Amino acid sequence: MGSVEGSFIGLARYVKDHSNDLTWFALWHLGMPYANSYPPLLHWGVAAVSSSTGMSVAHGFHWVAALTYCLGPVALFALALRLTKSLPAAFAAAAMYSVVSWSAWLMPQIAADLGSRLHPRRLQALVLYGETPHIASMTLLPLAVLCWDLAFQRRRAIFITLAALSTAATVLTSWLGGFALSAMIIALAITRKLTGRDVALMVVVAVAAYGLAMPFALPSTIAAAQFNSKTLGGDFRETYLTLPKWLLGVALLLGLVKLAVRKLGRDLQFAIFFTILIAAIVFPWAWFGISAVPQPVRYHLELEMALSLLVAIGARALLPGRAAAIALALLCVLLIQPVRASRRYARGYLIRPIDITATSEYKIGQWLNREWTGERVMMSGSVAFWQTAFSDVPALNGGPEQGVINFTSRMADYGIYYGVPYSGGHNGEFSVLWLKALGVQAVGVSGPASGEHYKPYLDPHQFDGLLHPIYNGRGDTIYRVGAPRTALARVLPRHALVSRMPKNFVDVDPLRPYVAALDDPGMPKASFTWTSLHSAHISADLSPDQVVSVQINWHKGWRASVPVNKDAIGLVYLDPRLSGHFETDLIFDGGIELRIARWISGFTAFVLAIATTRGILKKSW
Repeated sequence: MGSVEGSFIGLARYVKDHSNDLTWFALWHLGMPYANSYPPLLHWGVAAVSSSTGMSVAHGFHWVAALTYCLGPVALFALALRLTKSLPAAFAAAAMYSVVSWSAWLMPQIAADLGSRLHPRRLQALVLYGETPHIASMTLLPLAVLCWDLAFQRRRAIFITLAALSTAATVLTSWLGGFALSAMIIALAITRKLTGRDVALMVVVAVAAYGLAMPFALPSTIAAAQFNSKTLGGDFRETYLTLPKWLLGVALLLGLVKLAVRKLGRDLQFAIFFTILIAAIVFPWAWFGISAVPQPVRYHLELEMALSLLVAIGARALLPGRAAAIALALLCVLLIQPVRASRRYARGYLIRPIDITATSEYKIGQWLNREWTGERVMMSGSVAFWQTAFSDVPALNGGPEQGVINFTSRMADYGIYYGVPYSGGHNGEFSVLWLKALGVQAVGVSGPASGEHYKPYLDPHQFDGLLHPIYNGRGDTIYRVGAPRTALARVLPRHALVSRMPKNFVDVDPLRPYVAALDDPGMPKASFTWTSLHSAHISADLSPDQVVSVQINWHKGWRASVPVNKDAIGLVYLDPRLSGHFETDLIFDGGIELRIARWISGFTAFVLAIATTRGILKKSW
């Protein structure tokens, strides 16, 4: 239950239930454009499987995860066969990729985490850590490179279209896969004597791929992912400063290697350059603690693909025909024990049934569905990961943070969990201020006896005496933060708005006037009603010195009858500057950025379809 896959199951459930309204996603991190929640292709696939087969979403998710995992070596076999024209070499590459965990033999950290160098790292990453989108994108990687190679060779519309489609599909499955694909395309290009036509083709395919993917890979979405990547899984804020030097060093290395291997076959050159590009990310982190890109450790899975190709193609180049056949037979024998070890590891440890109804995550999710009134909550650890799998209750935290558009939610979330050493004994008080300021009406705490996986609170008793408990399970407590059925829209004096972004979790002075106004029973009440997943109706009686604070994230895609403003903690406020009754509809349409992206995507698809159809009719493909 500690796997992040609960969030991905939740996204697939959300898509299945709300496929007609994927514009604004209100369930995580105070809300965000749906495109920011996560690259969507895997979740669409799971929702489609669940809808068409009658499987539960969770069963459909595991079915798709298993399918993409098993097809990964098949896809690599297809690419290796395309490059080498050798069935034995392609089989060897796919067999090693299936069974051999190269990273465990080369990196002590991975070996220690696996427990044995014979265990399958790719399967562990899938099951234990919930790397399903990453694994699925890695299945698409070899197919995308194969399509690029066909486009280079044949230069026909159908192959250009296939290259663009496969590239867009890889990016829309995982950002990591998209980055790895760029490395593989560079490796493929280096093996060719690039002409102007080659460069033009690369530009056309890249532009077409981005055009297709653009509504879900907006410039603002990419910017948010880049910003958040600096502090996800470690401190990578200095990484982007050193990236130009790293790129220069890698470029020089590739140039020198190209001079040394220029007479080798293109297949072996590709394997060499692909391995160098990924190894230049992974090994500096593994051996020296140097991060060339954010979260470099996650690319060790791509390194295993690269090394499988390199060993198989290199052996084919070095060994004559009979020796190659003997080596292949020996490889099959040598892989018997890793195969057996992998099966024991999977069946005895990784893949085991549980009674989901007995877990804290499920019990709290069902309690939210039964007893809770729908306001925003903050749940603890793995309960937060799984919340969207069970309910549509919005949360301060929730799923992956790569698309968060307001850093305030991440700062508050971290401080509420871990701020005890810095708060001078006031962590409970500070946490309540943050919860109220961010519109959270209930907070869940997992104590030592909880079945929740992470138990992240340094002080699970910080709310005792400050908040009233409304749920008590075995080690799990949920406290109410505000009055029942408190609306997300609140009337308060203009001067009470948060005017300065807090520097950190303990810098709560900017929040105090705002929270005091929220708690003031003398302030007029505002009405806030969701009319769809991306629109709400707001009404209030105001005086000229009052504003309507709306406790959802500001984004340039919001519109209303008055300007939609942003306060210092990134939330919406409306300032009609009138006396009397005020009503408006707050609507998220994505703004001009999303409208342009949708037009570009449709136009790109139309052009590719016309070009491909003409090519097929002329039989020029």
